[in-house]
Amino acid sequence: MTQNFFGGVFNDCLTGKADLEKVLIPFLRTWGWKDSVDAFIHTWLVADHVIDTRVVDAIQRLRQTGIICCLATSQERNRAEYMKTEMGFQKVFDHLFFSCEAGWQKPDHAFYQHIQTVLSLEKNSILFWDDSHRNVESAREFGWNAEIYTDFNAFEVTMKRYDFNRCI
Repeated sequence: MTQNFFGGVFNDCLTGKADLEKVLIPFLRTWGWKDSVDAFIHTWLVADHVIDTRVVDAIQRLRQTGIICCLATSQERNRAEYMKTEMGFQKVFDHLFFSCEAGWQKPDHAFYQHIQTVLSLEKNSILFWDDSHRNVESAREFGWNAEIYTDFNAFEVTMKRYDFNRCI
């Protein structure tokens, strides 16, 4: 039922080319949503508000040692703002890279290039984590170190291989 939305116009929202509030209207009618667009977006944001505090704690320990920690995510404008403020990610990370602000999304190499340019880092000094194999492979093709995130325990093991065990 949602395939046309997520496989179509939603991608324009993810790159900042379309406004979610406007493009949702015809879909909400089809999906039988009776409330407002704002109510739908709010419900969606709250339902996806899940933070693994173990990961946040690990990020803070890494930052305390001087390691730059960033969030690089494909999100539309409402979710990006929610993540910054309500989820507190402005305080958790050194930099936030949202596709809706950059104009590209993962796995597009232009998104990775944007991040690398802003950070002024060499490709081999970046370690990228993602829960999508497609995004991890694309980041590796771009020249970054990249790992798949499956769960926190696997994350800890992999970070030790990168010699981050003093931080995690």
